[in-house]
Amino acid sequence: MNINDRPDVSAEKLQGTVENALNGLKIFNLLKTSIELGIFDFLNEPMSCEQVSNKLGVEPILTYYLLEILAKLGLMDKTGEFYKNSRTAEVFLNSESDYNRNKCILSLEGNVDLWNNLNHTLHGKISREDESFFPEIIQVMAEDCLSGELHDTVDLVADCDEFKSSKTLLDVGGGHGLYSIAFSQMNSDLQCYVFDFPEVLKETQKFIERYNSNVLTIPGNFYKDDFGGSYDMIFSSYNPGGKNPQIAEKIYNSLNLDGLFVNKQYFPEESKNSLGDLLDNMEWNFTNFEKSNKAERRFSFKGDLGFEEYLEFLEGLGFSIIGTHDISHLNTSFGTRSEDKVIIAKKVR
Repeated sequence: MNINDRPDVSAEKLQGTVENALNGLKIFNLLKTSIELGIFDFLNEPMSCEQVSNKLGVEPILTYYLLEILAKLGLMDKTGEFYKNSRTAEVFLNSESDYNRNKCILSLEGNVDLWNNLNHTLHGKISREDESFFPEIIQVMAEDCLSGELHDTVDLVADCDEFKSSKTLLDVGGGHGLYSIAFSQMNSDLQCYVFDFPEVLKETQKFIERYNSNVLTIPGNFYKDDFGGSYDMIFSSYNPGGKNPQIAEKIYNSLNLDGLFVNKQYFPEESKNSLGDLLDNMEWNFTNFEKSNKAERRFSFKGDLGFEEYLEFLEGLGFSIIGTHDISHLNTSFGTRSEDKVIIAKKVR
């Protein structure tokens, strides 16, 4: 080899990829640590770098760069030598805020660990029990929901005449129950029920009490159990059986004639194959649920139907599709998605 011979391809793009990836990891860890240190809790009032340094017990020069980076990210406002939470930080990062997303952000550390130990992760899926996994992430899902997704969804449903006249609503796999709580607040004549695993419902009850709601809970497993009853409206949001034909049939059988079925789900586009999609799908396959059986693409499970197939199946059961709506959702794990759909259907026969 002649040391004066250049390689026939530039390393610039590769180096850029590595640096961008590393900067993303640095920012995540800086934000995570800022939450853990409580920075966004005490910087509702202006403080100097020296004051913050003394409060945290962190070297002044490191405190300075931490605060400057937070300001560059739009999370701090700087006036002279004083730093204060930006409005974004006040709303979404202060732990006293009703809309704080701290658990959402901190929960991503588990995903980071899987990537940091990718050699180990690649050699075997991590198996999770449905009943134990879902209670663990209820708080995360609730924070995510309250950042705007709930409001967009409820506004769509509230425009339906069938919702206004409904007396009973079943929230299948309702988890935190925030949708049922919101629906009952918008229709005082509506009695809402949340159907989910018994261990999940312990967390649901905490939200019901927090909002002083009359929502009731029904323990069960939607893969095994019938829903019973006869409801004017059934709601489903991102539960693992949300695109499964057998679950749809159970919903049909538990719904009154002229009743409303509202289903909010992620329907992956098979043709999408961007770098982000590939990374997301790979991460989805790092783990598996013992009962619900993940499929290969993110947020999909074995037995799921595609979007058009699902609509046709509902119509075959006896539903009329009132409308379908694209609804972007800021998901904690995968960023903003455009493949989220709200399906509103009416049982007509």
